[in-house]
Amino acid sequence: MAATGTWQPQEQGFKEICGLLEQQMSPTSDNSQIWQQLQHYSQFPDFNNYLAFIFARAEGKSVDIRQAAGLLLKNNLRSAFQNMPLANQQYIKSELLPSLGAADRHIRSTAGTIISVLVQIDGVAGWPELLQALVSSLDSSDVNHVEGAMDALSKICEDVPQLLDSDISGLSERPITVFLPRFLLLFQSPHASLRKLSLSSVNQYIMLMPKILHLSMDKYLQGLFLLANDPAPEVRKLVCAAFVQLIEVRPAVLEPHLRSVLEYILQVNKDPDEEVALEACEFCNQ
Repeated sequence: MAATGTWQPQEQGFKEICGLLEQQMSPTSDNSQIWQQLQHYSQFPDFNNYLAFIFARAEGKSVDIRQAAGLLLKNNLRSAFQNMPLANQQYIKSELLPSLGAADRHIRSTAGTIISVLVQIDGVAGWPELLQALVSSLDSSDVNHVEGAMDALSKICEDVPQLLDSDISGLSERPITVFLPRFLLLFQSPHASLRKLSLSSVNQYIMLMPKILHLSMDKYLQGLFLLANDPAPEVRKLVCAAFVQLIEVRPAVLEPHLRSVLEYILQVNKDPDEEVALEACEFCNQ
């Protein structure tokens, strides 16, 4: 299993690792034995390359097997990434980016999870292709690409929001300055998943309040009122959560709109969705 500059999997290694992943998913399998075998394979320096290849490219395999490879890869990267050969790091990164636009939602979501873990470990400064790919995907007319990018970004914004609000060598502006206007545009998406992901991402920056959000506050508030009666309860819950945070840390921005906000909170106190109603109660407790 020796890795080279132009890494390619060996057929035997590919089959054996896929076979173990298939066995692991069987309800009658001996998981302890499979775990020992996977631990044996993990001693090979390019084992995680195989997992990345199976996750990203093994389209003849079931989505469950590919997803299992991705989740095992994610767990391995937490402990192994920093000590990997640079060529292996670059190979894994390059395989993940096309998966953001995969046709299957589970593959897109798993790709976003792995990318968020890599960003937590290694930052974004050493992965300029990631930021370029995310911007291109957000601007794509293919909803799968947009959703894949938003899924990854929402996880990064939740886990390490400060990284996108940092100066990065070689970039003329902070990444959040590029992403936030695109998030606000997605408030108007016809797809509930994109409205939810974009709103949750912006909400992560209320506490940090980067310059771009401060400058875009009127657009953000307009977007919140636009989404206030969204048909998706998870979006309405996020609107309430935004108002709760704003009244707590930035009350001045809500002052001109306080009457409308209070009327809305009273309305959603009676929301048929219990979680939305509970979030509205949080506002009253401030």
